[in-house]
This record gives sequence, structure tokens and C-alpha cells, in this order.
Amino acid sequence: GAPDVAPTPWPPRIGLAMADRTEALPGRATGVRGLARSGTEVGPLPGASPMDEDSDMRPRQRQSQKSESKPLIVLIDPKWNFDPVACDPDKFFREAEINEKAIASLKGRFEKYSSLDPEAGEQYFTFEDWHNFNTHYSLCRPEDEPHYFRAMDQSGEGRLQWSDFLLGCSAANPATPHILNSITGYLRAQYIFRFYNMSGSGTLEFEELHRLLADTRRNIEDTPEAMQKYTQEVAQDLGQVSAITLRINNPAGLVCDLRASTKWTGLRVKREIARQLQVPVEGQELLVGEQRLMEDTVLETMIQLGARFVNLTLVRIQWDRWPCEPEPYVSDGIAGLERLVHVSFENFYQALTEEQLRGTSRLFRFSRQIITLRSRGGGSNGGRDAGRRGHGADVAGGRPDIAAVGGA
Repeated sequence: GAPDVAPTPWPPRIGLAMADRTEALPGRATGVRGLARSGTEVGPLPGASPMDEDSDMRPRQRQSQKSESKPLIVLIDPKWNFDPVACDPDKFFREAEINEKAIASLKGRFEKYSSLDPEAGEQYFTFEDWHNFNTHYSLCRPEDEPHYFRAMDQSGEGRLQWSDFLLGCSAANPATPHILNSITGYLRAQYIFRFYNMSGSGTLEFEELHRLLADTRRNIEDTPEAMQKYTQEVAQDLGQVSAITLRINNPAGLVCDLRASTKWTGLRVKREIARQLQVPVEGQELLVGEQRLMEDTVLETMIQLGARFVNLTLVRIQWDRWPCEPEPYVSDGIAGLERLVHVSFENFYQALTEEQLRGTSRLFRFSRQIITLRSRGGGSNGGRDAGRRGHGADVAGGRPDIAAVGGA
């Protein structure tokens, strides 16, 4: 039977945060391949030819991945009827077989490294606390610490409450199952999506999608060109484009026109300007009307719905550093619409449940176990039976080569 889980007061945002941030989209019958039929405005890049709807519109066959010595086994529960409203953490813990003892052990570690809010009397993790915690337990690479922290920070306030930390660590634990169309798969998919959505825009842009796909194919010896082509194919299948022309002006007049995605953040717009004008990203200041375009602001929130172009005023820029070598992007050289693509969480999750994307069960995983799952016999074996439980975890959720964290 399912273990008893201590009731925990959960803020309403948990489990549904990503669903709240993504737009309601038409069925995945379109994607980039079907945009011309859907009526979405997708004009071409300057000097580039638009994607021809009639040119190779057939879905491309994915390259088969080389089998690993311990292949991933991901089961799909045919009885699962997905209802986002019913996705509460208690169901997640029951399916993952995380019990009260494991939760209490993790809370003791949390309290040891956390900061205290004297006014609210609550403990929380700052990024520095998380860094110190990871330095001690070696859960992930130091360069991945910001991405794990951002993914677990469901409120976006730059701190992890105990509930954020518990659910995030439970999802990233190597022994946690990854059942695609059940609650473990759904909540883990949210964390995976946020982990790779480094811009915080709420949708995956081309570069973010490329990094995600590259991490699913670590055991395949792809050339950079082959990986770029594969990302383009997935972008065509899963992505949508909402394009707009940005007219960049300064007090002297028009500086340049460029094509952008309305889903880009202010920082991504600055990087595109830097790429076009060969100037640094640093020091740019942009206005949309009278409002400053902040680096974490999504462009579509500052423009009129359905607009085909918008005027941006370049208030400040470091011309004295021209020409400046632009930061390379994996989308450099792509003349089609894929470089402006955005992939919503809904499309991403649907692709997972339909098994269009393979290898995602290895994403958003700590390198060591921080939570010990109960075994079927009632004892503890570090989660090594996780891959053999009746509800069907993948092997990434029960690999015997993953060490469990011991002690406090």
C-alpha cells in the first residue's frame, strides 16, 4: 500500500505554476510547419527567404539513439486520466514512495543550512545557502546550481521555502520515477522545462531547446551541424512563431530594423541588437514608448496585440567599443523561422507523453540521492529498488551506480 505522508501546507502555486504562465495554444496540429495554415504572422528575416510551407512538410524520422548499457525503461499508465487540478504534491509523494521519515530527514538538512526570516519566523534558502548545501552534498555541478535554484524557486522571489525545496529535491532525486502521463512525469516535466528556460520567459527559445535536446543525446556522437539540424526539426514540429519587426531608433534617426520573437526577453533583444550592430550587450538601454525595456521583461507584454512592428528607442549604447565580436549562438546562420521559435510547456509535455522526445528522464537529476525511498520490504536500500517497483519507474530512477547521501 502507499505510505502515509505527513500533511504539509502547500501554497497554491505548487504543481500549477508553469501552467499558469503559458498561453492557451491551438492543437499541435500546427507547429512551425503549419503556421501558414493557422494564420499566424510569420514574416521572414531581413535578407532571408521565408520557410516554404510546401518544402518537405512531412514529419521527419528521428535518428534512433544508441542503446545504453542500462537502457531507460519508461512506462505509460493506460489508466491515467490527466487532470492538472488533481496534481497535488501528496499524490506525487505517494507515487514516488517518499514517506514521512524521508521527508523529516531532508527537513533536518534544510534547517541546518537555511536562513531565518526574523519577521515571519520562517526558514528559507538563499542562493548562497543552496550553494553551500550543494558544496557539502555534491548534488550537481557548480555551473548548474543557478539553474536548479531557478527551477525550484516557484515564486520567482529568489528564495526557496521549505515546500519549494522539498518538492524540487524530490523531483530531482535519482530514484524518483518518471512515469510520463502520471503525476511524477508531469511535475518532473515542469521542473525540466524551467531548468532549461534560462531566460525565464515561460517558453523555450531555440537556444534553450537546443541545450535541452543536446542533454537528452549525451550518448550520441552528434556533430554540431547534426545537432543543429535535429533541433530545427524538433522546433518545426513543436514550436510556434510570433514574429515582429523591431525598428531601432536613436535621436539621430533609424539605426536598423530586425526581426524578433514577441516571446523574447529584453536581454534577448539586446543580444540580437549586439549581433546586428557588433556592439556590446552591456550598456544598452532601450525604451518602448516611454517605458524602459528591462532585461527580464517579455517583449509581448509591452506591445499591442497583433502589432507587426514596434519602435524601440536606443537611449544608450557603447559605440566606442565597436566593432565588438558578438556572442555566438547556435541559431547563427539559420535563415528560416526556427531561430524565432518558441515552445510552450503544453507542447513540450504533450511531446513527452506521445514519446516524441526520448531521454528526458535523465534530465533534472541530481548526481547523488538526497532522499532515500522506502523499499518494497519496508526497509531502506537507498532507492535501488526504484526501477523495479510495480508502477514502473525508469532505470534513471533506480540506478544502482548512483550513491546515496549519508549522514546529515
